Amino acid sequence: MRSLRQYTISEMVKLEPFSDAYKQFRNDLLLNLYLGRKAEGQAEFLVDCRPLRGKNIAAVVAFEQPWALDWLLTMSRKHLTDCTVLAFDNSRAPKRAEIAEVCRRHGAHYLALPSNRTRHVNRSHGMAMTWIYRNIIQAIEPENFAYFDHDMIPMEPLSLNQRLGEQDCFGLLNESEWGWQLWAGYCMFRFDRVGHLPLNFLYDFSFGLDTGGRNWKYIYRQLDRTVQRFADSINRPLRPTTQDAPRTVQVVDDSWVHIGSISYNNNFESKQAFFATLAAACENGVSWQQIRQG
Repeated sequence: MRSLRQYTISEMVKLEPFSDAYKQFRNDLLLNLYLGRKAEGQAEFLVDCRPLRGKNIAAVVAFEQPWALDWLLTMSRKHLTDCTVLAFDNSRAPKRAEIAEVCRRHGAHYLALPSNRTRHVNRSHGMAMTWIYRNIIQAIEPENFAYFDHDMIPMEPLSLNQRLGEQDCFGLLNESEWGWQLWAGYCMFRFDRVGHLPLNFLYDFSFGLDTGGRNWKYIYRQLDRTVQRFADSINRPLRPTTQDAPRTVQVVDDSWVHIGSISYNNNFESKQAFFATLAAACENGVSWQQIRQG
């Protein structure tokens, strides 16, 4: 959280520093309890991942949407040229069997995370990301690692090594007047630069920072933001075929389609038909260049 001198008099009168301190204490307590839990099959999962030591990995936190994960894994196999996707299931119990079956069909690494009762979307996501980092990524010791949202779909060949270059990290920028961070849905890191740190992917709303914002302390405040390269984001009209009406969709790095808002605040049903048509167009050989010119 912010230091006391960063709070205004009005915020002090409203006791906001005390509220923020309590929330951070509560969140850290919940996180530490969660980090100590083991996932069923965790030891076997790590054995299967031994060949990934020194290679690139991407952690995808799956939640409730088998169709989206299926499309992500299909497109990742085509377009992630130097990276292995690991799927971590943060779904509620009824959906876990479906998510596991999707991963089985793709031959993808799958691990169901320890159950988490919190329904605060940012807290659940941040706890899941931190558990994956502390229990899996630090154990694997990859060259580079990334986190991608389960509804981020790669549409063209891309390389983690090229995206990172010589930077410690790369992704989509989120900043406030007190700090900055990389968006949790699209961020990547060099393990040799950050792998020794006790990273914490919880949010820090007092700093104006979303999921992953607690890493301001460990990573971002040590870096000169003015010389960092970041991903770009644009809302672009996409047209799967000439017969389809275009739909405006967030596109990241001109290579990733972000379906958006399909987890806790699920509105996937209203957009599923469009993205199913888009997936079919990709399968039928319609190029990304043709789609994005819609």
